[in-house]
Amino acid sequence: MDVIYLEFENYKKNNIPVVATIGQFDGLHVAHLSLINNTIDIAKNKNIKSAIFTFDPHPDFVLKKDLTNTYVTPINEKIKLLANLGLDFMFIIKFDLDIAGIESIDFVNNILVNNNVKEVVVGFDFCFGKYGKGKANEITKLSNGLIKTTIIEEIKYNEEKIGTTLVKQYLKLGKVDEVYKLLGRFYKIKGTVVEGNKVGRTLNLPTANLKVDKQFANIKPGVYAVRVLIENKQYYGFANLGYNPSFNESIDMVFETHIFDYSDNLYGSTLEIELLSFIREEIKFKSKEEFLNQINIDKEKVQKYLKKM
Repeated sequence: MDVIYLEFENYKKNNIPVVATIGQFDGLHVAHLSLINNTIDIAKNKNIKSAIFTFDPHPDFVLKKDLTNTYVTPINEKIKLLANLGLDFMFIIKFDLDIAGIESIDFVNNILVNNNVKEVVVGFDFCFGKYGKGKANEITKLSNGLIKTTIIEEIKYNEEKIGTTLVKQYLKLGKVDEVYKLLGRFYKIKGTVVEGNKVGRTLNLPTANLKVDKQFANIKPGVYAVRVLIENKQYYGFANLGYNPSFNESIDMVFETHIFDYSDNLYGSTLEIELLSFIREEIKFKSKEEFLNQINIDKEKVQKYLKKM
């Protein structure tokens, strides 16, 4: 997949005919995957290339509609995931106030027509251009018939629209099993292993302490069953995401992961950790004995869960 960067008044970067889907695609959930798969199928039937147009940073951050500045899927993770889906091109539009202010007709002609888009596949609620005035069913007309438009209808889960907002709601509630259903994959956190307080080692419970990238969406504090990829090999374990209220309380949220059957030094390594299941909320313990008793209970719950997987 070729990644092409576009910015204001520097739009034309492609001379190859493409079928394209357009949107923010934060999360790459199953509704997004429907758009992408339809795009790839149409492109194959037309014997031309497939493409995705997306924005960075998120328009809602630039326009102050979302003050959290957090993603379900930060741009670097999005590129990795998209590269495995079979798309030929990824166009990343640098979103700023200049881009936000272009008229709908200019968006269609300067960005899409100029880059040889022959057909677009978009969601029913897709809007574009200044104030989001441009609607999905207007693209063909605005392009003077040069671009055909395929509109994908709303996809729901539990009677709610599948979208990034719903994914973020479930993450804040710790419902990572529901997130799995929305994404079609386990939710993954990425970060660098840093030196912790080493309390775990004194309790024969060594942990990899992750400094979590602050771009990732907010997740409910607590204990999770996890899967960790280390040097292309999968390991399992359990992790506490929180503030260490019992020992050496932290101002910033920390992610401590105990990995089963692994003891090597991981300091400085970048780890990707999948959240498999929420086990319990974070607890403040009165003693190390109380803490260890609960850890044994947690470990047993995780092991039972893993046997069912």
